[in-house]
Amino acid sequence: MIMKMKRQHVLLEQAQTYRRYTGDLSPEGCRYDVAIGAWIVEEEDTLLVRTTARKPPQTKKQDVETGEDRKSE
Repeated sequence: MIMKMKRQHVLLEQAQTYRRYTGDLSPEGCRYDVAIGAWIVEEEDTLLVRTTARKPPQTKKQDVETGEDRKSE
């Protein structure tokens, strides 16, 4: 009698995996204030979201609410 092996879903079989990043993801020159739940710029003692000196988030794609990928635009 031959037993059939149960296969994983094709997406799980073909999915690419990546190693988890273990470095520091904190914005440079900032500390996280747990009490208010926000990043503080140490030099200015202001909220990171209110400073004009911050860099915008970096991403490889620009997803819109529909989830559509706009790489080709």
